[in-house]
Amino acid sequence: MRPGPDCRRMILRLRTAVAGDADGVARVFSASLRALSFLPELHTVEEDRRFIGNIALKECEVVVAEHDGVIVSFLARLNGTIRHLHTHPDFVGRGAGSLLLQAAQDEAAGDLELWCFQANAHARQFYEARGFRPVRFTDGEGNEERLPDIQYRWRRRKAEANE
Repeated sequence: MRPGPDCRRMILRLRTAVAGDADGVARVFSASLRALSFLPELHTVEEDRRFIGNIALKECEVVVAEHDGVIVSFLARLNGTIRHLHTHPDFVGRGAGSLLLQAAQDEAAGDLELWCFQANAHARQFYEARGFRPVRFTDGEGNEERLPDIQYRWRRRKAEANE
């Protein structure tokens, strides 16, 4: 899934995920997690696939970003909580995550929250640059990986909420 020679410009299309997208979403999910050197590998690729197909796509509103018909990024949201935002490592920094997050902010009825590992400096910078602010730091006791994390919140401005 390597980008072509013009690696900075991409035409992206956002759409709501369907059950048939489970393999494509799972490919992005697995690759994204395995690219994080600080993250323990707790699940196999097949377990990731079952999680996406049986839980994420059923419980969350999932929006995918496609390039040339291939899913390169996805955002899974449950009400006001962004549960997952992952981009395939070959496409990080090319706008897919930003586009998905902006769409979620535009569509949100109120504030949005998400969790991020403290060790994920790139993601922290990404979220903070887009208006998310840390509201709670934990030692990781509440997450499966047992790694320190941060709860972030993005507040919709009152004028936006009344539009």
